[in-house]
Amino acid sequence: MSQRQFTIKRQVLTFVILLGLGITLPIGGGLFFHHYRQVQMRLEATLLATARITATTSSAALAFNDSAAATEILASLRYDPLISSAILYDQQNRPFATYNNKPDGRPEIAPSEISVDVVHAGETYGRLVLRGAIDSELRRTAITWILAYGIGLLVAFFATVFIARRFQKQIANPLQRLANTALRITHERDYNARAELEGSAEITDLAIAFNAMITEIARRDDKLAHKVEALNKEVLEREAAESALRDNQHVMLKLSREAGMAEVAVGVLHNIGNVLTSINVSSDLLGTRLANCRRRPVANLRTLLDQPTARTAAIFSAHENGHELRKFISTLSGSISTEIDEGIRLLDITQTGIAHLKRIVSSQQSLARTSRISEPVMLCEALHEAITFARTVSRNFTPIDEFPADSTLVLADRSMVVQILLNLLINAHESILTHAPAKPRISVQIAPPNQGYIPLSITDNGLGIAPEKLVSIFTYGYTTKLKGHGFGLHNSANAARTLGGELQVSSPGLGLGATFTLSLPIYNSV
Repeated sequence: MSQRQFTIKRQVLTFVILLGLGITLPIGGGLFFHHYRQVQMRLEATLLATARITATTSSAALAFNDSAAATEILASLRYDPLISSAILYDQQNRPFATYNNKPDGRPEIAPSEISVDVVHAGETYGRLVLRGAIDSELRRTAITWILAYGIGLLVAFFATVFIARRFQKQIANPLQRLANTALRITHERDYNARAELEGSAEITDLAIAFNAMITEIARRDDKLAHKVEALNKEVLEREAAESALRDNQHVMLKLSREAGMAEVAVGVLHNIGNVLTSINVSSDLLGTRLANCRRRPVANLRTLLDQPTARTAAIFSAHENGHELRKFISTLSGSISTEIDEGIRLLDITQTGIAHLKRIVSSQQSLARTSRISEPVMLCEALHEAITFARTVSRNFTPIDEFPADSTLVLADRSMVVQILLNLLINAHESILTHAPAKPRISVQIAPPNQGYIPLSITDNGLGIAPEKLVSIFTYGYTTKLKGHGFGLHNSANAARTLGGELQVSSPGLGLGATFTLSLPIYNSV
């Protein structure tokens, strides 16, 4: 508080005093030096005039060498208080007559002396030197001015102090009290405080305006407090709603993942069934061929060895090891026949196991089939839900450049639509992460209906797809990712067909992004 009093009151006093001194000192100083110079010039002019008059008066006495007359003329200078002494020199520069000074024989002129030539009838007979008391006169003048100037400064000081006190009483003190009231309101938030109506008319008007402003601030603060209370209540309600929404999102995400796993399982079971069918067909063919070829070659070989012809008997009998060879071949043919029989037996067991496995796969496929409910679905809402799930999966999800506000309804299973869109959005995000463009963006567009279908396109500026790979992008097991499995797009395309729609892809090429378009049948309420 003391610091603020010094700022408002004492600095006002200091300012007024410095202002008065700043005006008085330069003006007084200028007047003093001007008068001092005028007095100095006037004294010098008076001394010079006196010297010339005295020289003219004493010229005859110096011309006729009358020192007594010259001395008497110089003695008349005693009536001039400005002249302290005088010396009259002859033509040989010797003192001829003096006044109030002893002749010293000095021809030089002192700083306070005036020298003039003594001329009579046009001829110079000497010179007159007057010594004046100019310095003492100037000193008296300076002392007189300094005293008068000091008295003026003292009067000006008291006048400025009086003016400053009046200024403080009329302006500074009311402003100080107004500032104290403002500080009290600021620190204590006491909106009942009011400024006093005192001081000049302007200060009074300022206090009135300040009080009106405080009244308005109090009203608005009270209104703001009610709004803050309502806002806090709304924030709490929104936090509870957001918490419930996050819980629902986690549940939906879990259900979507489970549905996706079920779709993958169905696809895997389908492909396993296809492979088992192929194996079963191959095993049937193999069993048929074994059954047809096992007896004739082996039986013919055994007949040949057991009942040889005359030609073959000669061959075996001609050789020293012919009998052992016939015995070995007979034994080998019997062993081959036995192995073929064993292979046929094992093949029968394998076919039985394959048939059992096919029954298991068929049973699992029937269990994996889920019922789909077709209902009117707002495509824009399903898209919004898929984007929310995608941002839940990835905190740094790529920004969506465009988000259409479309109210068109499609006839489909909502969960399957959300799952397809979620898969497409995540694929677009991962493609952008792989390519890392300067400005990663994903744009979504819903086109007008076309032949009973609503196309929804998701475009990214990610890695893109080579033209030769577009035909294989939906093939089961085909993927462009380093760690992909090739299930997502395959299952999404199958799901789109299940919903009565279609999933298409287009890309300008590698590094130029890609566009996936999901077309679903429009809902017709008629």
